[in-house]
Amino acid sequence: MKRRSFLQKVAATGIVLPMALGFPRVRAFAKAPEGSPFARITAANKDRILIILRLAGGNDGLNTVIPYTNQDYYTARAEGEIAIPANEVIKLPDSSTLGLHPSLAPLLELYNEKKMAIIQNVGYANQNLSHFRSTDIWLSGSDADVYSNSGWFAKYLEQQYPDYPATLPTDPFAIELGTYLSTTLIGNNYYMGVAVGTSDFIPGLPNTDPTASTHAGDEEAYVREIIRQTNIFINSIVAAGLKQTTNKVTYPLNNQLADGLKAISRIIAAGLTTQMYIINIGGYDTHSDQLNGQNNLHKMLADAVLAFQRDMEAFGTDKKVSIMTISEFGRRVISNGTGTDHGSAAPMFVIGSGVKGGIIGSDPVLTDVEGPGNLKMKVDFRQLYASVLGQWYGASEAEITPNALPRHFEQLPIFQTTTAVNEFETDTSLLTLGQNYPNPAQTQTTIPMEGILSGMDAQFTLSSIDGREIVSQTVMPGQKTVTLDTRALPIGTYIYSLKVGKSKRTQTMVIER
Repeated sequence: MKRRSFLQKVAATGIVLPMALGFPRVRAFAKAPEGSPFARITAANKDRILIILRLAGGNDGLNTVIPYTNQDYYTARAEGEIAIPANEVIKLPDSSTLGLHPSLAPLLELYNEKKMAIIQNVGYANQNLSHFRSTDIWLSGSDADVYSNSGWFAKYLEQQYPDYPATLPTDPFAIELGTYLSTTLIGNNYYMGVAVGTSDFIPGLPNTDPTASTHAGDEEAYVREIIRQTNIFINSIVAAGLKQTTNKVTYPLNNQLADGLKAISRIIAAGLTTQMYIINIGGYDTHSDQLNGQNNLHKMLADAVLAFQRDMEAFGTDKKVSIMTISEFGRRVISNGTGTDHGSAAPMFVIGSGVKGGIIGSDPVLTDVEGPGNLKMKVDFRQLYASVLGQWYGASEAEITPNALPRHFEQLPIFQTTTAVNEFETDTSLLTLGQNYPNPAQTQTTIPMEGILSGMDAQFTLSSIDGREIVSQTVMPGQKTVTLDTRALPIGTYIYSLKVGKSKRTQTMVIER
């Protein structure tokens, strides 16, 4: 659809503008601060873009990143045979215990290139198992007992751009594909993004989510303000779409996620300075027929993401774009027959050329669960948000807390560069690596450690006596132990180490049976 046709179509619907362009709730703008400089519009870091893929429904983490050497996994999922056979798992090269779902095989390319980070056991305290409530918590960044209608990224943007919406940027801060704007992009006072529901004006993106009409009996000034923003933002998106009409690589067909990423790739390549995109993917509520459902969803995700990454690389824009997956919760360890029920912690992916790559955190412990069989959370999801804001967007701690997030959260070593992160501690004098227990180990062993402070890039490795690396994983600030499943390892002597910068601590362990 041509630009004029699109604008005529929107204009003809009249009052549908608030819904089509990111204003799902009828609310007049608050008055912008008087006399405040709007320097952030031109000074903002526009070389950083995050794409959030929301896996709506609660993705089953154990069938995504699979502990294929752990017999507890197969025992818990024997009913209905929903466990992934070990010989089908896509083994991760730096882990002797973990692998990817077979339909995620295309992502192994990116993992091997150190462009994919897997963060284990992500969730929040006092997990709520309601789709709606847990989604609110994830999108707002609030605690489980706090009800908030504003999102973590929108609140960050509000304090970055104090004169919005009196003065507008040329390009929208954020774009969400769909008919409405989710909480992530709704601030305390303003809507900080646009929802693109009718997307024909981005060449190549089909209109699969038509805009619904709505009634908004608000005053004329409100409608005039929305039309003003509409003209500015839609003009910029249209211009970008028309400037770059072809992709550099071929995307998979009949793949809705690929269609969205394909269009986003082109408008990024055309120079649109939008800082965040959100794509919502449904279908992850796998109470039944999980094997087929998750197989199709994982294939769609992996094929689309690999094509997008290669497209970004061909355009030369890959170093400024990262992808992060989120889902409102994981699922329970035990099978319910042909699927799994609502659970708690699960892994998340961060993908891109600016990512360090590898595994952050330890394997899930399937025998140490809470409630009706839920995996315990080891990483608060807001640690990822803090890492995104601090390392990817270059925010200071004062800009993150308490504006975007309610309090301080330790950042994780996810990205290759840290632009304006907190002043990190680099003193390794307190760094210790203890003797594993039990030693000798038979099926499992725990390795104690101390002194890993905020900002440290700590790496744990386990090697054979001849120096062959068997396990390598990032250790998070404040982490006190690493637990290893040793059942798949041959008997013998091994060397394990903890390295921070130039400092390294080493110990030996024995496996006997």
